[in-house]
Amino acid sequence: MIAILMAAYNGERYIAQQIESILNQTETGWKLTVRDDCSRDATVSVIRRYTEKYPEKIGILETEKNSGSAKNNFFRLMEDADGDYVMFSDDDDVWLPEKIQTTLLKMKELERNFGAGAPLLVHTDLKVADENLRVISPSLLRMQNLKGSRDRLSNLLSQNIVTGCTVMANRALICTALRAGIPEHAVMHDWWLALIAAGFGGIGFVDAPTVLYRQHGNNEVGAKNSGDLRYNLRRFFDPAQVRSALDGTYGQAREFYVKYGKKLKENDRAVLEAYCSIPEKSKWGRLAAIGKYGFWKTGFYRKLGQIWFS
Repeated sequence: MIAILMAAYNGERYIAQQIESILNQTETGWKLTVRDDCSRDATVSVIRRYTEKYPEKIGILETEKNSGSAKNNFFRLMEDADGDYVMFSDDDDVWLPEKIQTTLLKMKELERNFGAGAPLLVHTDLKVADENLRVISPSLLRMQNLKGSRDRLSNLLSQNIVTGCTVMANRALICTALRAGIPEHAVMHDWWLALIAAGFGGIGFVDAPTVLYRQHGNNEVGAKNSGDLRYNLRRFFDPAQVRSALDGTYGQAREFYVKYGKKLKENDRAVLEAYCSIPEKSKWGRLAAIGKYGFWKTGFYRKLGQIWFS
């Protein structure tokens, strides 16, 4: 069985479309759990209409205290997930009809290669859409100049290429994550799971979109065009934001080392130690470590940012 975990917050405008897209999947072996994070609109009422109509397929978790972020909401959902596989859903996207089937086929392929007991993760590309679901870009990864197959630990420490709403994780990955406790310094749940899969199992990428990734004014994480000069200039003239983002990756890496460092293969542990030590080095020492261990991000502007702000 596939457990679909949806983190909801003030999603009354779009959540029905997302639930309908899940109900219309070609693969039917799933159960959806929606965790409402103290919405202040009619989100809960919308969800309840579906739980009453499809009680065997859809459940709701209501909370008395807001978790503080989508990341925390998803980690709380993971604690109660009991499926053989786990998928993550935002409350404002639309899944394409064969999303679950396509992702599951890739997961089965990974299991044949790595074994079902290894922590495994599958992710896909997305179509970027406006709030009315008109397609803005046929590929989020190409829009952001990301490579979905760039999934070595050295790559993932500096840059996430996994979008959570496309992810399928197997039971071994979820258990490995939960045994170490919910991380305080993870940037996002999808990035954290990708690090675990890269360090201890495997990652599979489907180079095709399975989601309409809706962009609107309330997105917690949105799609940015990496080639947009104005966007990159704003970043360049906001060094505090860039350094904060870099510091977030170092804090995440340090916590990953504390929780998992001793269990990693020797080469991966050395890579992780090198990344954790970058802030302690001189500027030239930082750049040398980035080059030696392959911590470069994709894209000209991102690399320029690493050089300038390191």
